[in-house]
Amino acid sequence: MFKWILIALSVVAVSCIAAGVYFAVFSGEEDGRILLRQLKPDLLSEQDLQDKLRAAHPTLDPDKESRYQIYITPNDNAVTGLAALLNGIEECYQAAVKWTWVSDSTLHATSEKWLMPHEFLIDTPGYDSNPVKPEVASDCEEQANTLVSLLRAEGVSAQNVRVVLGLVDFGGETGGHAWVEIKDNGKWLPLEATSGPYWDDNNNKLVSRNGHPFNYYSRHNYPDIEVWAYYNDVYYLDPRDNTGNAPFSWRRLQMQQ
Repeated sequence: MFKWILIALSVVAVSCIAAGVYFAVFSGEEDGRILLRQLKPDLLSEQDLQDKLRAAHPTLDPDKESRYQIYITPNDNAVTGLAALLNGIEECYQAAVKWTWVSDSTLHATSEKWLMPHEFLIDTPGYDSNPVKPEVASDCEEQANTLVSLLRAEGVSAQNVRVVLGLVDFGGETGGHAWVEIKDNGKWLPLEATSGPYWDDNNNKLVSRNGHPFNYYSRHNYPDIEVWAYYNDVYYLDPRDNTGNAPFSWRRLQMQQ
């Protein structure tokens, strides 16, 4: 049933995303706007993205609805090892906002590349191309996928945490993005791992930031314009037509409840 095709991702697929726009989020302030502007490589077509994902993972678990789900790996030893050092949901988030956002252009010399959480956590600190080594570094999809993997390893139910892929607008700059949502007191709370430190390609320097508090988006509106997909290792949903195997609580009508 491979709904990973994600029915017409509007050319703006995902790699912070395949829209060709990269950024670290900082509540619409100048830091975020600089990163939105600094890298705008040629757009990848939907077929190009699909070909890249097929090449990286030619087989798909028949239990999966979407190829994106394979990037959530709560049983990976790097993920479980990190989870063992942390105590609870908020510590997982605090660990995530210490990761450094680095563009795919800098880290991989390409406009778009997805890494598994294991490679993100274990290998990127030693990359010769990592400008902040030995720090863990990559862009939004690695940070979102790994944070959800970590929260699942910590024991959060698959019904209550997910990666979101979509279009956002920070301070008038729009681009594709990946972020995390977790159920908190019955509502979906956005978590923004990329609100921590980032590498500024334009000025060739590290910009240090502490990241948003865990409950920041309980008091502020998350600036999403549209959502293309929700997923974790168990569930997937395309909210545009409500297809996928996700529970009813994930459906679009439930978003504001």
